Amino acid sequence: MPSACDSMIDDIEDMVSADDPTPQDRQNARKSIIPRARKRKDQLVPEELQADSLIPGTQKIWMRTWGCSHNNSDGEYMAGQLAASGYKMT
Repeated sequence: MPSACDSMIDDIEDMVSADDPTPQDRQNARKSIIPRARKRKDQLVPEELQADSLIPGTQKIWMRTWGCSHNNSDGEYMAGQLAASGYKMT
């Protein structure tokens, strides 16, 4: 019984034809390309902050850490730094 992988697939080197551009043609074509920056059409809507207070250090933070013991250690360190700065850990 033939498998799906037994079908004949052309090698990419065999797919090149005489009509394809040569590397020299592609290099010469690059000289006529002028890069331009895209202009944004849509304006970003400012995100509304939903918090109990806007005063830094008075907000509540919930932290959860996934991963290995190194990630947990980093999370504990960050929680300690935030608590020292006045944030309430919930």
